[in-house]
Amino acid sequence: MKMAGVFVTTILMFHLVVVPNCLAFLPRDWFNFIGFGSREGQKPQPLLKDDPGQPLVLLRDEQENPGTADPAMPTKAGLKEGFYKKSCPKAEKIVADMLVETFKTNPNAVSNVVRLLFHDCFVGGCDASLLLDFNPSGDPVEKSSGFNGLLLKGSDLIDDIKAKLEQECPETVSCADTIAFATNEALILGGLPRQRPLGGRRDALLSLASMVEDNNLPAPNWSLEKMIETFKKKGFNEEEMVILLGAHSIGSAHCDFFMDRAFNYKETNNPDPNLTPEVVDEIKKVCVDAYTPKFRNPPMNFDETPIVLDNLFFKNIVEKNKTLLVTDSYLLNDPRTAPTVQNMAADPNLFHKRFVEAMNKLNTLNVLTGNDGEVRKICRSTN
Repeated sequence: MKMAGVFVTTILMFHLVVVPNCLAFLPRDWFNFIGFGSREGQKPQPLLKDDPGQPLVLLRDEQENPGTADPAMPTKAGLKEGFYKKSCPKAEKIVADMLVETFKTNPNAVSNVVRLLFHDCFVGGCDASLLLDFNPSGDPVEKSSGFNGLLLKGSDLIDDIKAKLEQECPETVSCADTIAFATNEALILGGLPRQRPLGGRRDALLSLASMVEDNNLPAPNWSLEKMIETFKKKGFNEEEMVILLGAHSIGSAHCDFFMDRAFNYKETNNPDPNLTPEVVDEIKKVCVDAYTPKFRNPPMNFDETPIVLDNLFFKNIVEKNKTLLVTDSYLLNDPRTAPTVQNMAADPNLFHKRFVEAMNKLNTLNVLTGNDGEVRKICRSTN
């Protein structure tokens, strides 16, 4: 059975600075690659957020009683705006308010929630299966898989939001919609334009680690060909894949995944010739004491604005040839992906527009609606 490590980093969001010794034996590709991460202690920066309380998320339909949902404005996959308009009118505002409050003390909440949605949706669909702690059958759950990382963050925040929603409207708002609503708000806190959410997702009854481990989450050592193939299986073309990788803009990577590019590329004892001397120096300053007992495996931000979702990640690739992960370094050198990198680098508004579209597509993947699944009372366990 394939396994992948616990410490991610490209789109990763682990706040750890030290790799526990008990995990040192794990192979590097054990640590999942697609996650949205941030550097611990990162000082918050001013963000575009003018009215914190307004609802902003992508949801589905007014699901708790499938037959009572407001039929207005139907959308793809059975989801729609205003899904909880009748059954839980304050649902979107509750989620938005809690995200804004959390962000004040933990700006990393943005990347945590976005990564959580990706890891849930990209495996078997946006059904909150990632949040389950156990299966009645005893089979290992998704969150226990090394591909998800032992320290996948964001689920505690979803638990708190769900508890508040249960107080307001018992057994009404699904955990899957809670993740989607929270992600929508997180993206707005990261600087994306405000939009109405879609609601109507239902929650899965099962969660299997084996599904995660079946090449359903990208790894940092994959070839571009394998990356493209995996995203294509999920319905995303090359352009959409590159745009979703733009989430690295709010990410960080632990040194263990890329420091060989600065110190010992392909066992040559020299830096990767594709990196500029400036980028090599930058990596060496962060990855202090590499390959020594003193090494603490700190994270390094993908760009200079780690809590702002902007196009700087792409600009750095084009203007500085700055990439941390080898997988990112392929993007500008392949005719299938290079035009998208250049377009996103040239136009921040275009990146925002395309990223919103790609995320909207992501959070409608293989959703459960109608009478499928259930609306959990607690996200960690089935009813």
